[in-house]
Amino acid sequence: MCLPKRVGGPAIQSVATALGNILCFNFGLMFGITPAHMTLYESEERTPLNQATDPAGTAWLTGYLFLSAALGALVSGFLALKIGPKSVLLCSGLLQISGWACIHFGYDIVHIYASRLFAGVASGAAFVVLPIFINEIAESREKAARLTFTIELWRTLGILIGFVLGFYVPYAFVNIVGCAVSFVFTMTFPFVQESPHYYLRKNNMASLEKSLRWYRGIRDIDDREKPEYLSELNEFHAELRSRDKNVGSTPMSHGYIIRLTFVSFLLTVCAKLSGVFVELNYAADFLGRTGYSTETNYVVLASAQCAGALLARLVGPRLPRKLLLCLSSLFAAAAVIALALFKAYGHLWLLGNWADRYLPIILLAIQLALVSFGLYPLAAVVSSEVLPTKLHDLLYSLASAVSWLLLFGMIEAFNAVKATIAPGLLLYLWVFAGASIFVGLISLPLLPETRNRRPSAVQRELGYVDDGGVAKGSAVTNGHIATHI
Repeated sequence: MCLPKRVGGPAIQSVATALGNILCFNFGLMFGITPAHMTLYESEERTPLNQATDPAGTAWLTGYLFLSAALGALVSGFLALKIGPKSVLLCSGLLQISGWACIHFGYDIVHIYASRLFAGVASGAAFVVLPIFINEIAESREKAARLTFTIELWRTLGILIGFVLGFYVPYAFVNIVGCAVSFVFTMTFPFVQESPHYYLRKNNMASLEKSLRWYRGIRDIDDREKPEYLSELNEFHAELRSRDKNVGSTPMSHGYIIRLTFVSFLLTVCAKLSGVFVELNYAADFLGRTGYSTETNYVVLASAQCAGALLARLVGPRLPRKLLLCLSSLFAAAAVIALALFKAYGHLWLLGNWADRYLPIILLAIQLALVSFGLYPLAAVVSSEVLPTKLHDLLYSLASAVSWLLLFGMIEAFNAVKATIAPGLLLYLWVFAGASIFVGLISLPLLPETRNRRPSAVQRELGYVDDGGVAKGSAVTNGHIATHI
């Protein structure tokens, strides 16, 4: 499906995107409060539950969050195509309200488990569908990339605020904040229009025109004669006619599809295995007695991650995608490798008390900042720009589900690995470094540069079309370089 050029309405698109990003913020909030509340649930004197829970019971809190996120991610891509991305996001908001309500009114650990299950399904779906929604309403491809970078900023900001609230704010007030944020989303997002591309898939031109006018800021009848609006509307009509004739605009060879599908899948999985969630969840174990107090260490690491995401939002869309992805991945891996070597051999280096205490948290903060600056957000942006739209939507959903499942396994196996394998923490650090190095190594030779590139130029660079724009090989499939995730 070829997407028409998008113009106008940036303020409306930003408001709709900001509302959708509340879901990502809420996930970060729920994840951020978990380390502090795990200690609370285990305390005989301070627990808000009927009875305290042992460490084995609280260990499942993050696990259930990631396990249910895998389920939400798995089904959300298909649901977005069937009922529309706005509808899926709205359902996610309702699930998040249920999650916070379970915490607020819960008195048993089972209720807390239920809160993580609700929040996990909602967040897994939101992280898949929100980029789809953003890119379907964005006025241009570069605007879509900027808005996609914003998702990472909201996620990291939610984690930071979650740590602050969890460690420094009374338990009951934290839950009220979570419920209030979810309520704001659920009460306002229904007034947002569904994506015009959803109506295109349903052959509903009347609703498509209404949605398009809303997102392009067309309010007066006279504004409907604007050349930009008419041009975009005509492209939608042309696309609908071409679909009726089963004709696509840009042929793609099967070789191109297979190659980029494989690379995009690995890119999405490795981005989540770069260590962000595991390191933040078990920062106390990775840092031990180094750095500052336990609470301050969590806040410092979350702040570094948030700073990386903010820098990515400001300058990331203007930098070459492939180069930024490669450099951020390799430098993040270098920081993790340095931390692993320091934990293994640092006692032999005699760097002094200051280095022994603060170097681990500095290296971990650098790694988290670099991942949020390039690797994590670019995994979504780049893969969306190299695959046909429908294929990418389903592939991103599947890859995200696999990623969350792997994270669930790593979270649940952490204590067992740490206890049974002497260098257990080092093993995890080497896995994080390996995932980042792998992304850096495959990005330069296998991924094309897609920033400000036309689909034919991208395919020509990879050798799949000739100079006339005709796909090489006897078998081709109709498609395009997707401008949305």
